[in-house]
Amino acid sequence: MFLLTGTLANKAMSQPRSSPGIGATLERYMEIQQDRIGFSGVLMVYRHQHPLYVVTKGLASRELNVPLLPDATFRIASVSKQFTAMLTVLAMEEGKLQPGDSLASFYPSLQGPQWRAITIRQLLAHTSGIPHNEGIAGYRTSTSRLALGREQALQAIFRMQPSADNGYSSPGYFLLADILESLYGKPYAALLREKILQPLNMQHTGVLTGIRIIPGMTSGYHQLGDSLIMAPYRDQSLMKGSGDLYSTAADLQLWNSSLLDDRHWGASARQQLFSVHNGKLGYGYGWYVNPGRKMYWHGGGTFGCSAISAIYEQEKLSIVLLSNVSVLPVNEMLADIEKIVLGLPFDMPVEEPVFRLEDEQLNAFTGVYVREGQELHILQQGNQLYAKMGNRPPFAIYPKSRHEFYGKKVNVRLIFKDKGLDAEARGETLHFDKQ
Repeated sequence: MFLLTGTLANKAMSQPRSSPGIGATLERYMEIQQDRIGFSGVLMVYRHQHPLYVVTKGLASRELNVPLLPDATFRIASVSKQFTAMLTVLAMEEGKLQPGDSLASFYPSLQGPQWRAITIRQLLAHTSGIPHNEGIAGYRTSTSRLALGREQALQAIFRMQPSADNGYSSPGYFLLADILESLYGKPYAALLREKILQPLNMQHTGVLTGIRIIPGMTSGYHQLGDSLIMAPYRDQSLMKGSGDLYSTAADLQLWNSSLLDDRHWGASARQQLFSVHNGKLGYGYGWYVNPGRKMYWHGGGTFGCSAISAIYEQEKLSIVLLSNVSVLPVNEMLADIEKIVLGLPFDMPVEEPVFRLEDEQLNAFTGVYVREGQELHILQQGNQLYAKMGNRPPFAIYPKSRHEFYGKKVNVRLIFKDKGLDAEARGETLHFDKQ
């Protein structure tokens, strides 16, 4: 995942102060993103536990035309992993488990040497080799919609085959939550309340069940091309500990503030969370880590949710961005918001001009484009083109001219040529040949 690289990452950061000019710029920025990519949600920027800026845009319910308020409740998807990581670290400090403990200790009947050798440390850092959700049989088409019991969920996970790839894995965090429940003899939700939510007075955070009514919960929506639809259903069964929490921006600010120094959790816990344990991903335990800047963050996205939360240790700064629309480019938005708040060079995004092409003209661009083993598929549905890289979900691309297209949700520019295309993103230009 991309966030804050190059000169910005190395530049000394100024101390943020509340400024009417910065507030107006943030307001304008969020207005543009509302018009440009359909953002609907809440932005909160805090420093030293005090709010600097709060911006809300969009609707909590489009059906009822209810505006979003700053205290709106959202799904937070994979931002949930921060809490599971902390609960696991606390269990270590209580002597209930060790980083090197293997799955064989907790699941004695587990078959396969690869599975049995996976450790707590590897689950936390995404170095276990367990595939992500898509590795579960039928996940997108059926399994993710089923209300699975614990044994059924475990069976679905353990049917997968671990590999040597140290890639991101939500099922690994499901296993951490399941192990915690076994160790304490309590449901994950009860542990979360007891050890984190109640001590921090996070009264508007908890575990989604799919049936309990959550006060203030926003309705979830999903962007399909240029249309907004109701968020498709996804059951919480396989998200335990990895993506099943809800919260408010203010509650997440309480959580972030507690992690900005050693007074609440202690130096040892923070060191474990914020040390890089997976160099490939730049991941600690439940957080992505930029150690040089002491900046830590995590994003999340599922149907009806786009979320990101970041803390800056040296600046005592916290940024939380929550939306009830999926799936928005919150990583890029965070990079922009950080520049605005810290007074760094920043280019305000603009709405690209509309350029119309006929269906036959669009069809000429469809096909498979390859580069060094990578495949970029250009697909057409009606009068809309989509780009799909590898196993990632497709995203809509829009014509800026006869041969140039751009993405709204993915910041990329594609220039089609006689026998291929050039893809420009993040300051790089990559050439793909058409098959």
